Amino acid sequence: MFTPQELAHRPVGLDYGNGTAYAGLLMLEGAMPREAVTTVAAATSPAERFARLMRGDFAATVLQEPWITVAEKAGCRLVSTTFFHGTWVATRDVHPEAYAALLRAITKAVHRINADKRRYVSYFKRDWAGHPEVDALTADDFNLGRIQVKEPGPIPESEARWAWEWMSSWGLIDGTFDAAAQIDRRLEGAAHELAVAVRTG
Repeated sequence: MFTPQELAHRPVGLDYGNGTAYAGLLMLEGAMPREAVTTVAAATSPAERFARLMRGDFAATVLQEPWITVAEKAGCRLVSTTFFHGTWVATRDVHPEAYAALLRAITKAVHRINADKRRYVSYFKRDWAGHPEVDALTADDFNLGRIQVKEPGPIPESEARWAWEWMSSWGLIDGTFDAAAQIDRRLEGAAHELAVAVRTG
């Protein structure tokens, strides 16, 4: 198998309800008509999805690092890849100062990682220690081009609206998008302003 188009009408394991599953649907939808997209429920754990893939339970699945590298070393082929925003969500009970501190911490981490990605792939191994396939990896095994991180920023309304309507079209959520109800611009704006003020002050 070399292209995502070859997955038409073939079972793809997705961890329903998670960002990786949504990314999987996006990749499949871009390669075939919706009626050809065929998915089956798979575990949240990428280790379990990889194990089932190797057993032949489905034709493909979605993985994130370090399991992409594990799969490639096992002879699997990457047929599609994508990236998505890992947006942090806060309730209205969170104080702007606390949210700003989180934003500053994420921004600092982004700068450190981008300055030396190879140094930080060890965290992939740490998080999955005890899995022989992961323990066998070295820092040089990782494709650093797959590690993409950026500073957090306000959620663009157009992007939030598109994502809501797309998920609704798949029956994943109900109702219509309401920007005022879905995004607390007061909290978001205050937190981002505080984060920037501390970094530049």
